[in-house]
Amino acid sequence: METSRTVLSKPTAMDYDEVFALQSNQQTRQYLGGPVTKEEFPEKFKDILDAKVPESYWVVRQKETNAFIGFVSIAKYHDQIHYEVSYELDPEFWGDGYGAEIIEKVISYGFKDLSLEEIYAETQKKNAASIRLLEKVGMQLKSEVERFGEQQVVYAVKTLSRARGI
Repeated sequence: METSRTVLSKPTAMDYDEVFALQSNQQTRQYLGGPVTKEEFPEKFKDILDAKVPESYWVVRQKETNAFIGFVSIAKYHDQIHYEVSYELDPEFWGDGYGAEIIEKVISYGFKDLSLEEIYAETQKKNAASIRLLEKVGMQLKSEVERFGEQQVVYAVKTLSRARGI
């Protein structure tokens, strides 16, 4: 899958070190429960590689340089009914519009290719940048919940036409 500036590809064993570096980064994982440890990561990465559609995971790279930008997914939401878009981007690429570009593409994939009727996203209420991103791509606040000892906000988009730019 591609956007104007990125290539999204299924993760392979060759991506292990870059995905681990991202998921063990304190800044990236500040609102995601903290860094993943080197002990936790092998099993987590195996589950990612073994995922079956409709659960989908992608490594995101810059088209121009092949630089690793981040990791994005559509996977079962906490309620085990809905699907959630989730993303982790290298801080080097924050604030340049990559997040919206990538998330719009993944939402489009969820509706067009997976025939999902609604896509969720959840973030900590204090993660203002993520909230702005979710609203920018057309998601709307659905609810608030306490999870992982933090106030979370749940966003959703129900139709392709409601998502911005898709």
